[in-house]
Amino acid sequence: MPDHSTRSHSSSTTTSGTSTSSSTGAGTSNADMADHVRALTEGTEAEREQVVIYLTQNSVTHHNDEIPETLAALQRADQQGLGKTSMIPISDPFKGGHKTGQYAFGQETAAGMKWWYEDNSLKDGQVKIGDDVLTLGPSSQSPTDSEVAAMQADWRVALAHVGLNEEKTQAVIDALLKDSQGNAKTTDSGARATNELLQLISVLNRAEMGEFDISALVLSGHHYKGTDYIFGEIGDHQYDSNQVTGDTLNLNDIEALGAVFPKACAEVKSVMFSACNTHEIDQQDAQGNEMSTQDWVQSVFPNVENMSNWEGIAPGSDYGAFFSGEYMLDIARKDSGDQTAMNDAYFRNTSKGDNMRWQTGADGTLQQTSIAKNTGSYTYNDYKGYRDSNHEAFYQREDLMKYVLKKK
Repeated sequence: MPDHSTRSHSSSTTTSGTSTSSSTGAGTSNADMADHVRALTEGTEAEREQVVIYLTQNSVTHHNDEIPETLAALQRADQQGLGKTSMIPISDPFKGGHKTGQYAFGQETAAGMKWWYEDNSLKDGQVKIGDDVLTLGPSSQSPTDSEVAAMQADWRVALAHVGLNEEKTQAVIDALLKDSQGNAKTTDSGARATNELLQLISVLNRAEMGEFDISALVLSGHHYKGTDYIFGEIGDHQYDSNQVTGDTLNLNDIEALGAVFPKACAEVKSVMFSACNTHEIDQQDAQGNEMSTQDWVQSVFPNVENMSNWEGIAPGSDYGAFFSGEYMLDIARKDSGDQTAMNDAYFRNTSKGDNMRWQTGADGTLQQTSIAKNTGSYTYNDYKGYRDSNHEAFYQREDLMKYVLKKK
């Protein structure tokens, strides 16, 4: 979660132009596919591990604020008998050097990969696997046609390395690296977000194969009003927001992956935007009409039941961690039968922005929830939260690491 103000920004354009919600290339809608998948898997959800995917583009501090607070809330839910949920964090290396690829890919697979941020011989957007140097994103604003075309072959090698079969590999390439006419293009996400994008693809693939259910997805980082990407930073508030070469995760890529991994996306019941101005995310439907955040979320995750986002400026990550933790605990309460769980919260807004909660209503669409102040919230009674007051990184906490899912 960021803590910057809305500001004007220049819009860089990728070589592929602007993609819209209609560019997934899927023959059937996510909702239709979800109905089919649900029929095939009905009755098995309780047997599968439930997992929160915590994807943070802003890796500077989240190892000792948002992620440990959320893990502590999952721990408390488990201790209260509300069910056990694990987490897979996805991020750039954190400030302390800890890397999340081991959770997405598995430790052995991740160890066989050297990214540009750990090998000075590589350019931004490159990864070395064995003796092969693969270019997954452009290092310049204007990659040549041959460079763009070559990225498809490099992505093919990378996707196979992290466990995708040939069919899924081709589907990802068709979805992310080809335009509506079938011409080669770069991902809509920036080059320095390709590591997080590959981690997300690996996790979606694992869920698609039935390893676990993705019960919730958190997207954390910086966001400008009316843009379609969430971005990170280099150092303290040095924003990395270039749409071609920067650390920008584009929502169009997430939508495109929804068509490739329909089962995984149909499992998602809760989505949280831990980012500023996420009430306006620049998404359009097939006819080019502007979509609200809630409509876009339902189009990508057809069985979603809960959503949280920000209108205006979100708080800094330390304070913002309480929103994440409280939201996850309230989701656990609701899943355990407390239908009022999403209607009360201590942290509802700040002086600069409003935290908005949504639930599916009687008509099946996400409706804004009226939230009443709850003085019984743990964040009301203890500002330090559940994670403790020492701001220890989650990977230094044996108790919290029990709730981080490690790939076998």
